[in-house]
Formats: sequence, C-alpha cells, structure tokens
Amino acid sequence: MELPPGAKYKVYKTKKYTIYYLLGNVELKSEPEKRVISGGHEFLYFGNTIVIRPIESSQAQEAP
Repeated sequence: MELPPGAKYKVYKTKKYTIYYLLGNVELKSEPEKRVISGGHEFLYFGNTIVIRPIESSQAQEAP
C-alpha cells in the first residue's frame, strides 16, 4: 500500500498496527484486504496497516 505523492495524513503507530488518517479525499490504487464503514469514516485494512479516511457527505442540508 502506497499513498500518492502530496497526500496529507497523520500517522499513529501501535505495537501491532500503523494507522494512517487521511486529511483529504485521496484515491488509493491498491485494493484492501478488508473494508469497514462506520461513524462517517472508511477503514481500509492492508495487513498490519490501517488507512482511515473520512466519508464526504453528498447531502447538503438546506435552511427552511
């Protein structure tokens, strides 16, 4: 799994995992082993690497 050049992210390391939190909408070229959507985020599992990216809401709420 490689992040594209110029991608903004934060990295967190634990004893077991390396976690990348993406700060923008970044397209990944490799296919994850597992994909989970929860709490407005998408969690992509690549072995001992986890990529978390926020899901953009396409429904804008209008004022009454």
